[in-house]
Amino acid sequence: MKKRLAYLFLALTLVVLALYLFRYKRALVIESKIPITATEVVQIDLRQIEHHLLVDALKNPFKYISFETKKKEDHASFKKAIVIPRNILFFTNDSNFKSAWFSSFFKLKDRTELENYLLQQGFKTLTDEALELFGKGNIVVAISSENVLIAYKKQSHAPVNAVIQSIFNETEFYKKDVDLLKPILNSKSDITYVSSKDAFLEADFKNGLFEIKGKLHSNLFLADSYVPYSEGALAFLSTKINRNHAIFKSLLTNKNKTKFREFTKLSMDSIVNHWNGHLLFNLKAINKEIDTIVTYEYDDDFNKIEKKSVQENNVPHTAIALGSDAKLFEYFYTNNAIQVVENDTLFTAMPLYKMYAQKQKKSLTIFTQKLFDSSMLKAEKYKLNAHMDINRYLENPLEFSLIPVKNNYLQLLGRTSAKLTTNDELLIQVWLKESNRNFLGQFIKP
Repeated sequence: MKKRLAYLFLALTLVVLALYLFRYKRALVIESKIPITATEVVQIDLRQIEHHLLVDALKNPFKYISFETKKKEDHASFKKAIVIPRNILFFTNDSNFKSAWFSSFFKLKDRTELENYLLQQGFKTLTDEALELFGKGNIVVAISSENVLIAYKKQSHAPVNAVIQSIFNETEFYKKDVDLLKPILNSKSDITYVSSKDAFLEADFKNGLFEIKGKLHSNLFLADSYVPYSEGALAFLSTKINRNHAIFKSLLTNKNKTKFREFTKLSMDSIVNHWNGHLLFNLKAINKEIDTIVTYEYDDDFNKIEKKSVQENNVPHTAIALGSDAKLFEYFYTNNAIQVVENDTLFTAMPLYKMYAQKQKKSLTIFTQKLFDSSMLKAEKYKLNAHMDINRYLENPLEFSLIPVKNNYLQLLGRTSAKLTTNDELLIQVWLKESNRNFLGQFIKP
């Protein structure tokens, strides 16, 4: 009897192991998936990401188990509509595919189920004679025969219908042994990016950490001497932006220019023309300051009575440096954005806090402490350096904050950093407060 149980246990173990290896240890599928004109490819290893979540669920079962009884609703399912592949690929280039990122094909299981699912998710039916298309924002889902394709448009108004039709009719695809795809096959990462310009990035969901690393050849950020990361700073950014880059130019829309002028009474174009791209932002700390507010009231006999109240404010200890010759300072001064008040040179364009201005040899520096710390401006060679201690910031945030401090997902974050060296080596890291659980698992099941 004991022998039979032992054999049964061994057999079950072998079956489970075989199923595990079959599902999670099979090679990536990239053969005949990408048209030969593609020059950039992103590969997402769906099985490996699923494995991360499986391990997280086994270690933290109560995060995934709900004891609430919910009324079962009749919703269409994406899983029932298509065959979920081992991995999915997205591709683009600078010519015929330049308008969007296009996916490799999903196999269709149930057309009606997919149509219902997309409509339930807020997609709208798009008009096209040859294809069945659904759109929502920048995302387009196309159905042709037994195949489904997803496109993510780089611009919401970009036309993609004809390109999608050409992909469905494509007959020439990359073989898996081509140079462009070899880094993907050799990678063990959750997400991989390759390009014909020798760029190669890997992204991984680890315990308490999301990390992107590799080589990225981009002239958005220029190699020069910058300020190194200031130890202990709450937030830090130092770089030189290429003002002629398409991404930067895309931010200079008429809508953004109008909003900027309404808020600051200044011209965005004039500032950009006088700025050489150098940017330093250093938030060293947020200090609590107590202000005494004096008001006056009158009693029934019209006697003036002084009343004092105390107001506590969070004030940043920060410095911002913009690379420029004297012309940027002169533009601000001419337009009353810099004023001399009681022998202090103040930056008054954004009067949220009292800010001082100082004209350096190669920059304009704006800071909140009257005694400016010039050690903030030491030089080091790289393209981009950024850091933010989100956890510390949320403990004592500014009243006027661009960050939604009450966001539940933001509360999970600890700190983040990004650095791009002069050799185009990129490292981006996002740490969570809890380091014992998988990064993605914490966002799906906090």
